[in-house]
Amino acid sequence: MKETVPLLSPLLPPQLILMMARRLGFGRQALNFIITKIASKDRKPKVFAGYEPAAHDVFVTCFSKSGTNWALQLTEQIAHRGEAEFRHIHDVAPWPDGDFPGIIPLDDPGPRNRAPTGLRSIKTALEAEYVPYDPRAKYLCIARDPKEISVSAYHFLTGIFGLREHISPQQWYEMDLQPDSILGTWPDHMAGYWAWRDRPNVLVLIYPEMKNDLPGTVDKVAGLLGVELDEQQRAEVIRKCGFTYMKSRESCFAPPRLPLLTGKNRGKMMRSGKSGKSSEFLSNEQRGELDARMLARLKELGSDFPYEELFMASPA
Repeated sequence: MKETVPLLSPLLPPQLILMMARRLGFGRQALNFIITKIASKDRKPKVFAGYEPAAHDVFVTCFSKSGTNWALQLTEQIAHRGEAEFRHIHDVAPWPDGDFPGIIPLDDPGPRNRAPTGLRSIKTALEAEYVPYDPRAKYLCIARDPKEISVSAYHFLTGIFGLREHISPQQWYEMDLQPDSILGTWPDHMAGYWAWRDRPNVLVLIYPEMKNDLPGTVDKVAGLLGVELDEQQRAEVIRKCGFTYMKSRESCFAPPRLPLLTGKNRGKMMRSGKSGKSSEFLSNEQRGELDARMLARLKELGSDFPYEELFMASPA
């Protein structure tokens, strides 16, 4: 099916700003400004204001570019016992912090009413302090190496806004070092959910471990959700949560195609399905600098997240 290019898109205004800035030679500065606005704390407390979680809520709380859509596919397929079908993930999973038109509202009962298990997923990239906690709800977070996140975000964002040829990997790395960059909030995000990890309704998964053992990951998430799958259902969930299946349905998870951007430079939501590729454009020195910054902030927060063990034991 040929993908329809929308005449209006929530990403159109920033795209127009970036196109103008790019022509004037300020593409990197404009993108950095937009990223800073995205990472701003100003609106975060308002996102879930007044919302009380219920037993049917499954919060997918991954940091950006850390496997959010993979986690949503896991929760949706398990909630539907391997038979979940949707045109787009935002038709079934609310994303309150997305604040874009066309996303199913948080108060829409449709998804949980249609699920045989009565569960529905909620997508959010907010830190734990801004997400309402309730022992009846479920919370799923994925920990991914921030160095890999940097590489993934570079390909995704420069692709979406047509800036691949205007922002070099070195410039992107310099943007990551800014205190108000998206990556700058990674330690706070991870420390918050890691502190919840021993609660029975919280599951923190490690990205490379998921890649190495998808069947085991399915079992863990099903256990979190309290869903028993028979052998056939489990096999179907595993199949539909694999990279090959999800890649073949990328349009179900991708951002809208922008009317002013076409062709191969469009950002891809699922690029390679691999872990441990931060050396793709980060030097040993740059990876070491990012590691040092993440460790320093985790220490400031008093977090015991095992960063060195997980993300520095071998070259990423």
